[in-house]
Amino acid sequence: MNKGFVIGQSNELIKDGTVYDLHNNYDLECVIYLPKTRELKIQFKPIPEFTNNGSLVSLIFNKTDYLEFSPKFGSQDISGLDEMGYKRPDDQDDEWLMEEKHSSPSDHMFISLDGSDYIRVHSQYADVIEA
Repeated sequence: MNKGFVIGQSNELIKDGTVYDLHNNYDLECVIYLPKTRELKIQFKPIPEFTNNGSLVSLIFNKTDYLEFSPKFGSQDISGLDEMGYKRPDDQDDEWLMEEKHSSPSDHMFISLDGSDYIRVHSQYADVIEA
């Protein structure tokens, strides 16, 4: 997957020198999948008391070719992100995630959420959009 960002620490996205601490400063707002274009959008809303940034931050995956949700995704409230990293396509052990420096373009991005929920995704291109 080609990306316009990198994962810093396991809870940060970094794009053009801007660090988005999704674990501490943002809540999960929504997850949208558009099947005709195979676009996945994961949107985070800033927590006002923890950040001066009032903009929504979205992870956008274009031309998604792999998408997996945890088995009970949607059965409980999810407010935030725990950690992010990468997994080889054949690796199902979600207790250990690879860092950016050890990942390859064929690896899946693994997004661990509250309550043991997760989203596992691979696409042609991924980016972070602030709006």
